[in-house]
Amino acid sequence: MQLKKLPNLNALKVLVAVARDGSFSKAADSLGVTQSAVSKQIAVLESDFGRPLFLRFHRRIEITPFGRHLADLAFDAFERIETGMQMTKAPPPEQIRLWGDADFTELWLFPRLSRFEALFPDIRISITVDVGMSAPPSSPYDLAIIWGRGGWKDCLYEALMTNTVFPVAAPDYFRALDRAPQLSDIPENHLIHDQTRFWWRAFRDAIGDRGLNPEAGRIYNRSRLCLEAAARGHGVTIGDEVSTLRHLENGSLVCPFDAKLPSPEAYFLVRPKDSSETEASKRFAEWLASEVEEHRRFFQAFWRRKKRRKT
Repeated sequence: MQLKKLPNLNALKVLVAVARDGSFSKAADSLGVTQSAVSKQIAVLESDFGRPLFLRFHRRIEITPFGRHLADLAFDAFERIETGMQMTKAPPPEQIRLWGDADFTELWLFPRLSRFEALFPDIRISITVDVGMSAPPSSPYDLAIIWGRGGWKDCLYEALMTNTVFPVAAPDYFRALDRAPQLSDIPENHLIHDQTRFWWRAFRDAIGDRGLNPEAGRIYNRSRLCLEAAARGHGVTIGDEVSTLRHLENGSLVCPFDAKLPSPEAYFLVRPKDSSETEASKRFAEWLASEVEEHRRFFQAFWRRKKRRKT
C-alpha cells in the first residue's frame, strides 16, 4: 500500500521505542507516557500501513518482519536527523582562562568586563583571582595579570600599566578644619593600612610631617576593605589609581593631600611561554590595551584639575 503522506513521526518514535524495549509498558516508561498512549500510536501506524507491526500474545508481543523493517528505517532516519542537527549547531564559544591580581580584577577589570562581552559575545572568560598575585600561576592559564617588577621565568610578559599611590578619605572627613589638612590631623586609630605599613611611612617621609605615627592604626589585607572603611569615614587609607578609580569617579573618596608617590611595581600582562596565542587571547589583549589608555587619559585630566584647584 502506497502512502500519500509521511506517517506520524511521533508514532514512528514510539515504534522505535517498542522495538527496542520489546514491550509496550517498558516503552511507555522510557517515553514518559501511558501504555494506552503507546498502544494508540502503534494502532495508528498499523491503520496507515494496513499491516500489523506486532503480534499480540497473552503476556508478550512479537514484532513482525515488516514492523522490524519499518522500525529500523525510522531509527536510521532519526539518527541522521540528530546528527545533522548537531552539525548545524553554533561552534562552542572560545575560552580564555584568566588569572589576575585580586585588586586589579575586582576593582578595575570586572566593572569594565561587560564592555568586552558586548563586543565579543562568542568569547567566554573564566576568571581566577589571587590576593597579591606576584608570580605566574602554577595551574593552566591563557593570560594572567600580575603585580610586580617582571623577570619571571617560563612566561612572556609585557608592562600593562604603572600605578601611583596617594592617601584618600571621605569628602567630609576633614570638614572640621578651617585649613588644608595635614597628616598629623589623622587620629592614630584612624590610620588604615593596606597589607603593609610601608606606604604610610613613605608618605610621612615624603611630606616631612613627623606628627604622623605610621605604626599606628589597623591593617586590612584587602584594598576593597580599606577603601570601603575610608569611604564610610572610618579613617584615611592609601589608595592608588587602579583600585581607587571608581571611588574617585563617584566622589565617595577624595585626595585630601597633594602628595602622590609612584609605585616601583607595575601590572603586567603575562602568557605561558610555550603556548601559541589564540585569536580570543589576542582580542582580549587588544581590548585591554584600549581600556588602559582610557584609564591613563582619565588620570591625566584628574591630576590637572587637582593642580588647577590648588593654584
